[in-house]
Amino acid sequence: MILTSSANDFDSALLVRTMRASLAVESHLSLLLWLQGDVRRMIPHDVLVSCNGSLGSEAYHYDIVSAIPGLRTSLVPPRTVQIFAERIHEDWAAAANNAGPAALSRDFARYLADAEPHAALATMKHALCHAIPDTRVRVDHLYILLRQREGFSSQERRLFELLLPHVDAAFSKIEALPVLARSRPGYTSVLDSLGVSSLSNREREILEWVRRGKTNVEIGMILGISGFTVKNHLKSIFQKINVSNRAQAVGKLEALNTSSSRSLVTG
Repeated sequence: MILTSSANDFDSALLVRTMRASLAVESHLSLLLWLQGDVRRMIPHDVLVSCNGSLGSEAYHYDIVSAIPGLRTSLVPPRTVQIFAERIHEDWAAAANNAGPAALSRDFARYLADAEPHAALATMKHALCHAIPDTRVRVDHLYILLRQREGFSSQERRLFELLLPHVDAAFSKIEALPVLARSRPGYTSVLDSLGVSSLSNREREILEWVRRGKTNVEIGMILGISGFTVKNHLKSIFQKINVSNRAQAVGKLEALNTSSSRSLVTG
């Protein structure tokens, strides 16, 4: 519990520890552990969505942090994220223009209208959002907390406002999480060149993390599965792309990716 003697107070010592812990974030794994640990203890939630860049542009990207199966950066269609993020951001900006920047709590279902159905995302009922303007490039870094149970309290909104600069700083130190292969121009054709059109979304996701140098334990922590399960997936991947180990898999992928990029430039 973070409440102290008053229902309107919170544990300031825990807040300070959480803020300080953000300074130790230096990898995807440490970011995940901090968000799912300290930050989640301060503000209980099921999903955190980070969005930045101009909505609809190639520079726009998002990260989804959740322990719920099916709610991963790589498994939620980019268009679905764009639809609800754009609508939430519009409401936040309108409220900010009227009363100044502040965390905004809303029912989440209203933002999913006309979006591609997503079973896990549809279970989320409440959203808490706030944004940090980046005046250098004139975009807002939007952060959204989602949860299935009751709405967010005024205390949680205030905590989110206090924590958000630290959350934003932590995300800024880490390379963007990989998105689903089919949403990256040219990437699917590279995988198909490997003869792995039969790779599942999970296998493609694991292959991307292997390419980024993550160990089985780290991949398991990030994806919410065991290291043993990751190892079994890798065995299947190696068989499908005809390699013996992760180094060969990464080398083959990078070689084809480079070749594909050159073809796009010269073709």
